[in-house]
Amino acid sequence: MGVSGPASYFDGATSRRRSVLVALEDTGLRLSESDGAAPQLWPYSLLREIAGPPGALRLSSQSAHALARLDVRDAGLAAAIRARAPSLAAGERAERGLRRRVALWGCAAAVSAGLFAVYGLPALADRIAPLLPWSVDQRMGAGFDTQIRFLLPTGDGDFECGDGDGEAPGKAALDALSKTLSDAAALPVPLKIVAVRSSIPNAFALPGGYIYLFDGLIREAETPDEIAGVLAHEIAHVAHRDGSRRVLQASGLSFLFGFVLGDFSGGAATIFVARVLSEASYSRAAESDADLYAVRLMRRIGADPRALGTMLDRLVAESKSEDGADLEKDRDARSALDYLSSHPAVAERRRAIDAAAGDAPARPALDAAAFAALKTICGPAKSDEGS
Repeated sequence: MGVSGPASYFDGATSRRRSVLVALEDTGLRLSESDGAAPQLWPYSLLREIAGPPGALRLSSQSAHALARLDVRDAGLAAAIRARAPSLAAGERAERGLRRRVALWGCAAAVSAGLFAVYGLPALADRIAPLLPWSVDQRMGAGFDTQIRFLLPTGDGDFECGDGDGEAPGKAALDALSKTLSDAAALPVPLKIVAVRSSIPNAFALPGGYIYLFDGLIREAETPDEIAGVLAHEIAHVAHRDGSRRVLQASGLSFLFGFVLGDFSGGAATIFVARVLSEASYSRAAESDADLYAVRLMRRIGADPRALGTMLDRLVAESKSEDGADLEKDRDARSALDYLSSHPAVAERRRAIDAAAGDAPARPALDAAAFAALKTICGPAKSDEGS
């Protein structure tokens, strides 16, 4: 009789925990859910053990989503899996190797305390962030994404737009634009760009490719290139690993040590880092670099690179209007995520964007029908309802 038992499964795309029955077959683990979904087979040769909670065997599979994981708490089932999956040793060695490398970086930072006093924490973060494996950025982003979905105030409905009545065409348009930008950027990590059901005119990126585009900003856009330009700017922060750098600047080496020890994706520490990540401003140099990256990316897809500067100007004008002043006073409603406060010196930035853009011909990043659909990805505007 085959060995089987219960486990908890996370598909990597959502934060929902699923109960599955794990059965050990000749070639791998068969994961079956009670809702009748097609079982998954995780081959033994592709299983890897990753850091998990105490008392649980946490597994990933190279055949599944990069962030998918399986938590096995049944000691007998865990022992049986270890016996049939010698590849777990490779995962343990890789994890130990990563921990050793991070520990060495931490020791090097401690030894260089004198340099730290001279150059400061930002300079140290600049040196460490590029050394982190991209998988660390992905794990950071996944953990922060879960927390931010609880922290951000949003309107009625789901946090993420696109699944409501009449919102599917808008999601298709955003997915098409995201693919165009993602293919042109060709980053080592996949991009996950989502529309957020919030009236705040904002957009920001997390480490590992998570990008949030707020409905308030979508509604402010007058052309698809303005939205594409904003997304290109946020993609730049992912490419330059500015989010990881900012986390290190805010929390220092204690964050890396927490990662090494496994306290990474939950609790007060993650909430603190998620808040810091969404509230703190990038340096002027980081913003300038992101603008120039956005110009190059927009030219690569044939869209208008000047549109980013146009959008920034419009947001400045909006912030000075009566409605903008009211929004500025309502800090709780904005959740400290003011797009303008995190993107200073707009006039200076627009001059640099226009200078770098040149006079190359451009075509819209989306056609008129797709842009109209994107504008309603979070539902119709209030003025359209009931008409």
